[in-house]
Order: sequence, then C-alpha cells, then structure tokens
Amino acid sequence: MLDQNIDPKTLNEIFLQKIDTDIEKVASESGSFVRTRLREAAFSRKIINPVYVTKADLQRSLYHDQLVKIVDIEPESVAMPLTLRGAPTIRYIEGPRFEIPFFNISSEEFQKTEEELLAYEMPITEVIERNSIKDIQYVEDSRFMHYVEAAIAKSGKVVPHTVQPGQIDLHGFIKLFNRLEEAGADVSGQRFNLKTDVVLMNQADWNKLLLLPATEIGSGAASEQYINGFKYETLLGKKFVVTNKGDLVPEGSIYAFASQEFIGKFYILNDTKFFIEKKRNLIKFSAYQTIGMGIGNHRSMAKLVLSEGS
Repeated sequence: MLDQNIDPKTLNEIFLQKIDTDIEKVASESGSFVRTRLREAAFSRKIINPVYVTKADLQRSLYHDQLVKIVDIEPESVAMPLTLRGAPTIRYIEGPRFEIPFFNISSEEFQKTEEELLAYEMPITEVIERNSIKDIQYVEDSRFMHYVEAAIAKSGKVVPHTVQPGQIDLHGFIKLFNRLEEAGADVSGQRFNLKTDVVLMNQADWNKLLLLPATEIGSGAASEQYINGFKYETLLGKKFVVTNKGDLVPEGSIYAFASQEFIGKFYILNDTKFFIEKKRNLIKFSAYQTIGMGIGNHRSMAKLVLSEGS
C-alpha cells in the first residue's frame, strides 16, 4: 500500500512507475484500499452484515441467465396439549424460500494521461476515494432502501407521528418499536413477533434527539458500540445507524429493523476490485463489485413518519 504521508506529486510518480512494472499489483493494492473504505461507509452493511460467497454457493435462475442464491425461510411449527391417548396433528414440511439475484456496481471509467497525472496536485488514491467509493456505496445503499420501502409497503408498518417544529420526542420511537414488535398471525396461521435491534435515521433527526434532556433518555444518553468492525451509536437500548444521505433516508423518516437474521441476506461474490489499463500514455481505471441482497421477511422493519404540528 502506498504511504499516504508522501507528497501527493511523489505518490503519483510512484503510481506511474508501478503501472509500468506491475499493473496487477497496483490493481490489487488499490482494490484493498477501496474495499476498506467501502466497508466503513455503507450504512446497509451495518444493518445486514455481508457474507462472502463463491460461484459454488450460487445457482442459475429459472427466469434469467444470471446467478442467484436460494435462501430458505424458517418453516412454521406449533405445539399442542394431548391426552395420554392423543396423537399430534400431522404436518408435511414445506420450507419456504426466496431468490436473491446478483448484480454489478461500477464506478465510471476514469481516464488520465501520464503527463497530466504528473501535474496533479493530489494522489491518485484520493481520486479513487472521491469518485469511485462514494458512487459505489451510494448505489449499494440505494438498492437496500428500495427493498426496505417495498417490504414496508407490503406489511403496512408505517407509523405517523406529529412533533413540535424543529423538535423530536420519544413517543414516536415507542410507537415505532411497538409497531415492529407487535405479535400476531397471518391468514395462513403463521405467527410472528419480533424485537427492534437497529434504528436508521437522518443526521438531522439524530441531532434533534440529542437535544432531549438526559432525564428523558436515561443516564449515559448516547454512547458508541463496535460490532463486527462497525461503529454504532447506542441510545434507548438500541443500536442507531445515522446517515447524512438525505435522499435515501430523508429527514422525518426513521426506520426500525429487527436483528439481521430476521431480515434477509447480503452476499458479496466479488469484493470491490480496481481495474487499471494503460495504452501508450493514457491510463484508464475504475472500481467495481458484484453483490446480492434480498429481504425474506417483510415484517422485520417499520417506518416512522414525522410531521410538524403547531
């Protein structure tokens, strides 16, 4: 890995030298840099930790010529009281399942001449960080939120709540948690009950929440917790994921999720890689990855929608 303490222009010169001698090594080193930064930035990975898979773990879809992962869903079961001569009812086990498709996410293909790169005032890794990583992580989170909104639309777990202008209160969170955690049964008799584990919210709403007196949110109001390398804010006994991606998680929309084993799956087939090519004095480079994600339990999330009252 290139030393980030070296002068940016010197870094660019070293980058060019490495391209001339070993393009595969440069791509490998850059790939490690991209992968680390992406893991830290994508909020979807804090809600469902990704699992690495290989081609041997996947199947070809019945509906298209793409790779998919078939994921089983826990079958329903019940117990019953019996007399000493009684016999239990008979159930033929039919485990439900769902299909997770895989797709690529790629940055733009950046081009730069060797001469222009030497005159650049910042190291090439900074270009990759700003133009590749942020674009890839945005698409990853965008796809995740698309699935989340579809699941909530199916379950109907949307909670409206009115607050004072510029403020937030805990009553809405209680409504949100109760809506997610409500027990019941569907038309087929399958029972369900869950517990809130993670809350996803906009940075602006989080800032309002921190204005509440400590007497309302308890001692040690907000703290940090590290789980599997990810940092979470903790409050009200829940893990909070705070994002500034306002177009994906707008101010006034707060999401609650059950534990990840009750939500779905997030798979990585090809971790973020860095492609680089040089023809004469023209250098081309881009970043890409192959992932699959899907939600198998539409009841595992709920949404609080805040509106300001007078």
